[in-house]
Amino acid sequence: MAWKGSVLFPMALFCLTPVRADEPVVFRSDVSLVRIDAQVVDRDNRAITGLGLQDFVLREQGRPQPIRSVDAENLPLDLVLLLDVSASMRPHVERIASASREAMRQLREQDRVAIMVFDRVSRVWMDFRSSQSGVDREVERVLDYETFHGGTDITRALYDAVDYVQRQGRRDARNAIVIVTDDQTERDRNVEGVERALTRADAVLSALIAPDAMRRPSPQGYPNGGGAGPLGGIIFGSPRGRRNGGQTGSHTQPAGTSEIARASGGDSMPVSDSYALEDTLARLRQRYALYFSLPPGVRAGEERDIAVQLADAALGRYPGADVHYRRTYLAPVSTEGSPAGSAPAVVSQSGSAANDPDRPVLRRRPGVSQVPDRSYDGPLNAGGPSTSAPASVAQQSAAVPPTDSSQQANPAPPPATNPNAPGWRKARPDE
Repeated sequence: MAWKGSVLFPMALFCLTPVRADEPVVFRSDVSLVRIDAQVVDRDNRAITGLGLQDFVLREQGRPQPIRSVDAENLPLDLVLLLDVSASMRPHVERIASASREAMRQLREQDRVAIMVFDRVSRVWMDFRSSQSGVDREVERVLDYETFHGGTDITRALYDAVDYVQRQGRRDARNAIVIVTDDQTERDRNVEGVERALTRADAVLSALIAPDAMRRPSPQGYPNGGGAGPLGGIIFGSPRGRRNGGQTGSHTQPAGTSEIARASGGDSMPVSDSYALEDTLARLRQRYALYFSLPPGVRAGEERDIAVQLADAALGRYPGADVHYRRTYLAPVSTEGSPAGSAPAVVSQSGSAANDPDRPVLRRRPGVSQVPDRSYDGPLNAGGPSTSAPASVAQQSAAVPPTDSSQQANPAPPPATNPNAPGWRKARPDE
């Protein structure tokens, strides 16, 4: 099933004349609006820009609804770049790092970017900051700090990224997650659960897939992306992994990342394309925001169907064009004693991703860069060494409110000979 996230806007009505995509919205205080995000591509899968209100047809529960406004590229963007740093992914992250400077030029000054990395656990590498604030350098620093030795849990990483977007994203921004991964996970997958979490966060997922990552020998020479070798299987792997000598590639399965991306209204492409990241960010910037009035009598939390298509005149200009969007939205959960839609609310943020009923309840084992007695003075603990490892996303669920991350310091990386640097530590005699 595909899902459609949307945002309820407080008490707004637009001018009676049609509003073009590049015109500002004029508000009045008696109607609540729902926002639907959509991307339009031609038959060659290239983004179509410059469409206006008259170019779309929208149906809610099968009934035509008048579109009050169409906005394009004016909403700010909150983007989470989610990097898979499990075994054999290094060359693909290197490709993203080399393309990041040009890619970030697709974003605007009001857009923000955060970086998360994951293997068997997720870690916030860089909190949201302006896309102009050296984000490309931070992507390159991932290659210096991360060991690319661990296994992978893609489903939990996606839940963690959604949770971060809900806690730290701006209410008035368009939320997006771009994941770079081989789509091979050791843990259970939950495609529909992640789709519902993205709906509640009103976030679109775009996937850059490395289809050959699990077939490449890892830098340590273990075939099939073999994690950290036999030792990794003994410490972290499942019983199946131990029976296979600790190699992770032999018991992985597809996580359904591309399927989840399509259902969210996003898309996927091979990470091997030199312009993959740049094209992905351009597409996120070129999405349309369609606004319509919330129908009367809709119950709070109700799931509602949406259908968006191009009008006949637009199809005549762009034969074979397609509209990508999430096909349901959730009616807002009203405050106590108030009818649904009577107060400003974000339709999709009816609950925290951390409390998502679909989210797997598993006890986390220590991650590759989460050895409890290791000090770490990288970007995750800016300001000096710490007596504990970088906190995973799950450990950060009670974090302080977000601050302007452009004010954070950029500490110098530790010396290459530092025995406490991220990676595998030597076992003590008593272990």
